[in-house]
Amino acid sequence: MRTFFSELRRAREGKKMSLADIADATLINVKHLEAIEQGNTSILPQAYVRAFIREYASAVALDPAEVMRHFDEAIARVTAGEPQAAVQRPARTPAPGAAAAWEFHQLLTPRNAGIAAGVVIVVLAAILIANMVTPQAAPPLQEIPFQSVVKEHERRNAPPPAQILQRNAAPIDSLTLFATVTDTVWAAIAIDSLPPREYLFRPGNKASWRARDRFVLTLGNAGGIQFTLNKKPLGVFGRRGSVLHNLPITRQNLTAQ
Repeated sequence: MRTFFSELRRAREGKKMSLADIADATLINVKHLEAIEQGNTSILPQAYVRAFIREYASAVALDPAEVMRHFDEAIARVTAGEPQAAVQRPARTPAPGAAAAWEFHQLLTPRNAGIAAGVVIVVLAAILIANMVTPQAAPPLQEIPFQSVVKEHERRNAPPPAQILQRNAAPIDSLTLFATVTDTVWAAIAIDSLPPREYLFRPGNKASWRARDRFVLTLGNAGGIQFTLNKKPLGVFGRRGSVLHNLPITRQNLTAQ
């Protein structure tokens, strides 16, 4: 996998482009571009990893389809190595079923037949329970084109009709959270007990939300967005490129020094 990401970096250097040049062309944060070149995709929003790599390839004049084919091949080589190690472990240690069968054979005498039958029942019950609680594999991530994500989040950020605002208006003493964006930022914001909504902001965007009691923020590139709560500046909550999870914003932030 490192070879694949190193090829992307060499392609950029061959074009004499900086990471800032790529960020200007793709609207992808520089920290995320650095993570791609280092092969550290775990800090990226996982639904957008493939979209980010495709946009990077286009910016350095590589064929996106060819790059994604190499990316899939690299992932296949990594995953193909995992079952091989797993297959070798049973050869070193007898399987639980085989050990139980051997023990049953040793104990199967007229005197111990009842004890042996009980041992077999317990073993079978344990195996059945283990199979019932085995976690299911996570569903595959859905690939979303990067530009489609931008358009969708811009549509979500459009102000709602006045009548909807009136119907959902919070009390007079509600909390108003205002955001000013200075860099590309991915965010998920939950209001009171409602499920979180996702946003992808561009530099220069502004947005506001209202709540009765609290907001809960999850931010990618936390240093790229500044907040104000009821006209009190809260500033930024992290460095550029850092990721914050489930950060609560409540009335206590108004009294905090």
